[in-house]
Amino acid sequence: MDIGNHPNAGKRLQYEANELTEKLENHLQHNIFKEISRPTTLKLNSPTLQKKEGYREILKIWLKFDLAAKLVWNGGEDVYSGGKKDIATLYEYWLFFKLLDVLKSIFEIEPKELEKLITSSSNELSLQLKQGKFTALNGTYTKGNRDLNIRFSYNRSFVGNKDMSKAGSWTTTLRPDYTLSIWPTNLNETAAEEEDQIVHIHFDAKYKIANINQILENKQDVELNEEKKNNLKGIYKNADLLKMHAYKDAIRRTSGAYVLYPGDTNKALKGFHEILPGLGAFSIKPSQNQNTNETFYLENFLKDVLKHFLNNASQRENIASKSYSIHKNKTPNVINETIPEYINGEKLIPDETYVLVGFYNDKNQHEWITKKKMYNFRMGSGNGSLILDKDTVSAKYLLLHTHKDEASSELWEIVSKGPKVYSKENLIKKGYDSPSQDYYLVIDLERINETDFIDSNWNFKQLQNYNSGHASAKPYTCTLTELMSVIKKD
Repeated sequence: MDIGNHPNAGKRLQYEANELTEKLENHLQHNIFKEISRPTTLKLNSPTLQKKEGYREILKIWLKFDLAAKLVWNGGEDVYSGGKKDIATLYEYWLFFKLLDVLKSIFEIEPKELEKLITSSSNELSLQLKQGKFTALNGTYTKGNRDLNIRFSYNRSFVGNKDMSKAGSWTTTLRPDYTLSIWPTNLNETAAEEEDQIVHIHFDAKYKIANINQILENKQDVELNEEKKNNLKGIYKNADLLKMHAYKDAIRRTSGAYVLYPGDTNKALKGFHEILPGLGAFSIKPSQNQNTNETFYLENFLKDVLKHFLNNASQRENIASKSYSIHKNKTPNVINETIPEYINGEKLIPDETYVLVGFYNDKNQHEWITKKKMYNFRMGSGNGSLILDKDTVSAKYLLLHTHKDEASSELWEIVSKGPKVYSKENLIKKGYDSPSQDYYLVIDLERINETDFIDSNWNFKQLQNYNSGHASAKPYTCTLTELMSVIKKD
């Protein structure tokens, strides 16, 4: 049948079919075909076909053509339906395979995973790739100093939900074109999401963007005002970059979102000091030149991403760990009383600011503390001995109390960088009356600013680490948040 003259064929299809028919007829008129008889069998195991130069190349092309003829692709109708060519959709499909090639070369994606893309039946093969249909391929990277799970997803939907421990979006469902997910192999994906140890990097295909500077350049007020007017008309040059912001800010555990487009400019914008978190765009332009590396800049970017993940001490990983530690408390602490904003130029974080609670025995000892602005702890295992844990060494304040106290308002700021060891003789020289131990731990003090804690009086016996009876003289620590929760109410 002459496809070009079929009554249901569109003009474009007619033109292309006629052009193809003409080319084939021209090739068939070549003298070489006059000397070749019509084939009745095809010996695929022939050494001549498989090994001889010229023959093996023809066999390879024929095998590809025969395989393609058996391949059914449901996604193809998105591109070629009704005689049209949807170049933007075709570009999106093409990018999937280009990204897959890049990820295969950098990470370890097993061949058995790639087999999921094609399913077979009795007489045909089916390519499992279609817009809107979720496709995921998994791999494991084990060549560096830490083992990483890799998942490459096409059209993965991140459903809007309020459960912070689960994958998804803060708001509505979002579906990037491609998502690269990376997490340590000692955690399953669910646990990695819950503990903030998984990272998602999203890519969107944008064939329509001609110049990436349109969406990444710094704009003046006049230009932004004009864009706002255009936005009301449905024309918005910044929409693509804003969508990357939406992915990064709305999809949990996202550290990067990037535009992929057939342009000339590559830009990767860092959020802080490291390659992630970030936003940007990479140029990937189809080329007929087989020597052209179309994904050169993206490959270098992903290699840097891999180096970043192999660094256990990265800032992004530290932030993720602290974020999980903070947000896992579903009943946030509340402080309504006045506290300092800063200590020695550093922002005060109540949950990470520790307070030592110490005992003094009598008036003479209290006068020595007040005069010398020093406080001493016993060393050893007896009552009053200090345990040098992290909370104790980093304590910023000291709350003093004595016999029969039910509450205390005597709070001091600790100005030394940690306890110092004093011998009995050292303390005697400092005017301390009759020290009973051979060695003590001593901290330096300053009076707190009266405006930092206004008229505060603390019921220290309500603190979690307080011990009653003979152990009440034993020093202990609490957080500033906990201390502010036991303020005595008048």
